[in-house]
Amino acid sequence: MVAFPDALLLDVTGPLQVFGSANQMLNRTHYDIGIATQNGEPVKTGVGVTLSADLSFDDVPAVGDLIVPGGPGVDAVLDNDILLEYLRQAAQDQNRIISVCSGSMLLAQAGLLDGKEATSHWSRIPELRDRYPDVQWNPDAIFTRDGRTYCSAGVTAGIDLALALVEDDLGRALALEVARELVVYMRRSGGQSQYSRPLRAEAAVSSSIRGLCSAIAQDPTRDWRVSSMSAFANMTERSLHRHFVREFGETPSRYVEGTRLDLARSFLDHDGRNLEEVSYLSGFGSAQNLRRAFEKLLGVTPNDYRDRFGDHNSLRPPRGRPA
Repeated sequence: MVAFPDALLLDVTGPLQVFGSANQMLNRTHYDIGIATQNGEPVKTGVGVTLSADLSFDDVPAVGDLIVPGGPGVDAVLDNDILLEYLRQAAQDQNRIISVCSGSMLLAQAGLLDGKEATSHWSRIPELRDRYPDVQWNPDAIFTRDGRTYCSAGVTAGIDLALALVEDDLGRALALEVARELVVYMRRSGGQSQYSRPLRAEAAVSSSIRGLCSAIAQDPTRDWRVSSMSAFANMTERSLHRHFVREFGETPSRYVEGTRLDLARSFLDHDGRNLEEVSYLSGFGSAQNLRRAFEKLLGVTPNDYRDRFGDHNSLRPPRGRPA
């Protein structure tokens, strides 16, 4: 694990805990864990906790995995030539190059993501697209893999990626045991937009847009045509479109569809309602519309999605359509 001043503490400790727990489950050391800093000196993280270093960049073994965290200190080291050159060299020597959260900025700055699919914290994506246009940024992915290069989204997504790596290395059964030990999902459903969309709505500059987004979330079954939304927000359809594209990077209609899809996924994740109920409660109106949205936006049917991600222990017998 690379560390630098003001790195995000959970970016560092989250993935390392996954690998450490895997060692404990195996009762042997499969992952030899170490923290490397530029000169082997301790560094203070963004929350003020100081991390001791196990070795310097020069002492890192040539074969292994290199993990690059993100955090508030990323911007300050984007011009650190020693760090960037080390990352370029490591990309040739290491088995896997892994970034957590905004750590992908450092990989991109070093030129290691050009032509590759990558992700980062959702709030950074617009900036990253402008700064590194040769990277195929996937704003909704929890994590990405392109060859030997892996990137995870914001903060706790580093744990998701670490669990996936443990599954690749040591099998699904052990990865599940680690997930249970840490009380986290083995594989989180959906993408990071389901977490970022309501947060971005709260942070919207326009109070009219905030009020509209709140109304959509509270009553997704309402007829949210563009004309209805513009009337609710007391602005023209053209102005509404401009505000949504600026605030969320998507049209008003796509925002509504995404909100409904997020709600439907939450029902399918943890609830036993049948598809008709889910489609009604989430605003799609019919199971057919629900299927179309899932296949178009997620590439799977609702039933396939539930089979893959659903908490089957919590399923209850289907109920009739609500009144």
